[in-house]
Amino acid sequence: MSRRTIAALYLLIVSLIWGAASPVVKNTLQWFDPWLFLTYRFFVSSLIAFPYLTFTGIKFPKKPGDQWLTIATGLVSAPLSLFLFFEALDKTTALSGSLITAAGPLFLVLGGMLFFRDRITRNEKIGIGIAIFGTILTVIGPLILNGHSDTLGKLEGNTLMLLAVITDIIGALMSKEAMKKGIHPTLVAQVQFILGFTIFLPILFLRQSPELVWTSLITAPLPAHAGVFYMAVLSGTVAYTIRNVAVKTIEVSESALYQYLQPLWAAILAVLWLHEAITPSYIVGGVIIAIGVYIAEFRKASRQRNTHLRHTRKKHR
Repeated sequence: MSRRTIAALYLLIVSLIWGAASPVVKNTLQWFDPWLFLTYRFFVSSLIAFPYLTFTGIKFPKKPGDQWLTIATGLVSAPLSLFLFFEALDKTTALSGSLITAAGPLFLVLGGMLFFRDRITRNEKIGIGIAIFGTILTVIGPLILNGHSDTLGKLEGNTLMLLAVITDIIGALMSKEAMKKGIHPTLVAQVQFILGFTIFLPILFLRQSPELVWTSLITAPLPAHAGVFYMAVLSGTVAYTIRNVAVKTIEVSESALYQYLQPLWAAILAVLWLHEAITPSYIVGGVIIAIGVYIAEFRKASRQRNTHLRHTRKKHR
């Protein structure tokens, strides 16, 4: 297989893993609060990171500028974006969270245009605008459509999820820049988990006593620990590493297409596993976002295929 085909398969796997992340986290937060969950998760990922980096011989960059880029990318990509993500899911539904993340690829397209000079068409601009409107409607939906008693809580959770999406996009763009400078993609992925554990452990102990943390860990059932290991190993070490490898080969704007699948996997799990209800704001916001995505991406892809076919036919005449 070609490098681009392998990269595409990697991104499809990542969409499956991260699509299931919202329901997994939402289920696990009934036993662990976000601070304990993240510290535990980063601890497991760090246990993998140290021997992996030692065994592979991957070295930290020598140039000060590359060192700071690696550290900054790690801080944004994991500790900051994941904290916002976990806090958001503690205050909203997995369904709403997954739908809001559907706008992430469009922010990534904008970032690719601004920082890597990716070409953006008129249809993409229109589609991005429509999808962002749908995302905003999803965020404020509990306030104007659903009539839930926990309206303000869900509004806060949806807002935090939008901030998490934006932060994750910034991290992806920084990762792309790191790859362009020759920084190993695995190094960026592993550094962010080590930094996350280093930052979150003292904060956790400032919020909770070590005795309380230990009691929470030893009394939690097996599904709670399984959720942490899923996020640490699959959604963490595996997914971040293969995503960074993929975006080294595929354009930022093209890699964004695979993220549109994540809300689909998340919605299926949220309804079948967590028994969450599909609310009016979810339906309306989802339809608007889908229209924006279609205009921004899939019509462009169709035109590109038609153009390629025309060129191919001309060559054979």
